[in-house]
Order: sequence, then structure tokens, then C-alpha cells
Amino acid sequence: MSKCPGIYNDIGKKARDLLYKDYTQQSQVHYQDRGFGWSLDLAGQINGILPGLGTAFRFMIPYKSKVELQYLHDYAGITAGISSAANPLLNCSGVTGTSFLSLGTDLSYNPATRQFDKYNGGLGVNISILNASLTLNDMGDTLRASCYSSISPLTKTAIAAEFNHQYSRNETTLTFGAQHAIFPVTLVKARASSDGTLGALIQQQLFSSFFLTIAGDVDTRASDNRKISKIGMSLAFRP
Repeated sequence: MSKCPGIYNDIGKKARDLLYKDYTQQSQVHYQDRGFGWSLDLAGQINGILPGLGTAFRFMIPYKSKVELQYLHDYAGITAGISSAANPLLNCSGVTGTSFLSLGTDLSYNPATRQFDKYNGGLGVNISILNASLTLNDMGDTLRASCYSSISPLTKTAIAAEFNHQYSRNETTLTFGAQHAIFPVTLVKARASSDGTLGALIQQQLFSSFFLTIAGDVDTRASDNRKISKIGMSLAFRP
């Protein structure tokens, strides 16, 4: 078993993927016109450039793109890269620890303003039945704790929970989610948040590397009926 702690983005990744990945309401900004939105997300990774060194890239159209170098060691993981948007940012993150316990930080520097636009810190704990994380994000304004547990790897059954508190607004949100493969090629996911947001999706594997996802989100507290629900469809290629 590898002792490498991975990279900073791996802290809490399993819980984030279960609770947010492939849903219609995500953190990234998508192009939207008259209620119809679309985006194109391309990501890839090349390993083995040098021992322990690799590169990763991501292009989100029309949002932004990012290219970074990754160095993985038995007890450390370091990334450095640049993201291109209206104002390019220099990104750097580092993690130290083992596959059991990791501690890291994530920074973004804006050359235009000569200031840090982001500095996050977090720790992760990984054991056979539980993946847990605690992070401090948004310049120390947001505290987030999450946990993920795999119940049955054979059926991809898993549960996850997230606690999110924003100090500036004194707002706390709890999110719970679960997933289960009803067939070997059909995965269903659902989530619920204390802010009144409900979501569900069904993902069908069409071929060995192609996946079709139909997802929907409902905001039960929205006052405008036109904004209550959102339905989306995506097609992904994952080799």
C-alpha cells in the first residue's frame, strides 16, 4: 500500500465527489442563457515524466483553464501551476503525512494585485471504513468538516456528510448524501441539505468509458417558482 498522502485536493475528495460531483448545482460557473446552461470540462493527467513527477491539466469552457505540475513523495505531495481567467493566478499547494494522516495548505497568488487570493488549510484521516477531513477555507472564513464511508464496494454503496460554517454570515449548512449501484452499470445518488436543497441523479455507463448522467436539484425554500427546480444532463468520457 502506498504511503504517499497524495495532493491537497485529495483531502475530503471522496465526500465531495459523492455530495457534489455530476449534480446540476456545482461550485463552478457555467454559461447560461435564458434558463439553459452548458459547459465543457476537459481534464487529464500525465505521470512518469520523472520519478515522482507528473502534470495535470483542466480546461473548463467558457470558464477557465488550469495547468499544474505535481510531485509525489512517500511522505509529501506538492503542486504548482497557473490558472488562466480574467486575471491569471499562481497556485501552489503542499501536503505532508502518510496515507493514514495528511496535513496541507493551498495558496493562490494574484500577480496583478500582489496579494493572496486564496489560502486554505486542512487535514485528512483515512482508515479502512472512514475518510474524514477538516479544512479552513476562504481566507479563514469557512470551516468545513466532512466524512465518507464505503458500505459495500461491490455495489458502490456509500454515505457522506458535510458540515459547513461561514463565520462572516454566521451560517451553518449540513449536507447528507448516499449512492448505490442498482445494476453494475447504473449508479444512483441523492443528497439533502439543511438549506432546503434536494438533489438526485442517475448515471448510466453506456460503454466501457462513456457515462450518461441525468441529474436534478430542487430548492424547496425558493420564493420564485421559476427557480425551484433544475434538471441537467451530461456525457462524460473517463478512461
